[in-house]
Amino acid sequence: MNPIDSHTGNYKRIRFAAAIVFTEVLLMMFSGVSFSQLNGASFFSFEADPLYWIIFGLKIPQTIIQHLWIGVIADILVLVLLLLFLRNPGSNKIVWILMPLLLILYVTITGYLAHRNFQAGYVWFFFPFLFAKTNNRNFAFEATRYFLLFFYVSAAILKLSNNLSLSPAHFSDFLVNQFSPYFLESNTGWRTDLNLFLIQHKSFSGFLYVCSIVIELLALIGFFTKRYDRWIAIMLYAFHFTNWIIMDIAPIGQLGFLALLFCRNTDFTGKK
Repeated sequence: MNPIDSHTGNYKRIRFAAAIVFTEVLLMMFSGVSFSQLNGASFFSFEADPLYWIIFGLKIPQTIIQHLWIGVIADILVLVLLLLFLRNPGSNKIVWILMPLLLILYVTITGYLAHRNFQAGYVWFFFPFLFAKTNNRNFAFEATRYFLLFFYVSAAILKLSNNLSLSPAHFSDFLVNQFSPYFLESNTGWRTDLNLFLIQHKSFSGFLYVCSIVIELLALIGFFTKRYDRWIAIMLYAFHFTNWIIMDIAPIGQLGFLALLFCRNTDFTGKK
């Protein structure tokens, strides 16, 4: 018997994280973002990314959204494969279909929106599960974890590289640009009220911005020890949800990916 399949009890944390990914995909579909709901749409940007060029060059997204029945089948297939993965995370055959399909979905969405509104974490979450051999899967899991940590550390470094990043007025000015469309469209409410408060209180908004950089830098600890992975994940969740409230930038697509940090004790050999 395959050792990966013989320790299904060791996948509780993985199932928890995968359930978050499944919920994220459902939320995307309910919000009108799926293959079938983009039927007949036009693409505005293929991005300066060779991966996009390959996928669009093969006319995969174009074919899917030009035929409603293909889009419906693709949506159903995504949900069914996610449920099958939840049932059996040890089967890499499921992931060899699911992960490319999710990648095509991500490329299709961002190509249509001309902006990466959704994070790609729900795609990269499945990378370790492409591998059938236990050692390869453990190694890929570690590589994915380090990639996740680097994602946040590099974001913090990029902010620090901006000479204005620690200026009290920097974040308030950024908020003005972020919410200008809301005011122009008279789309006001509690979020725009909060936005105005932060714009007017530059020192406080600057403090929040510095806190966000510190939280992202906390991921650096994970390069030296796994002991604090859970706390790093909790702080990054707090960062994302606060960012959602203040900036209206949803973390959909990244939440399940972050949950991999709760799986630090998972060993695909069955050891705890």
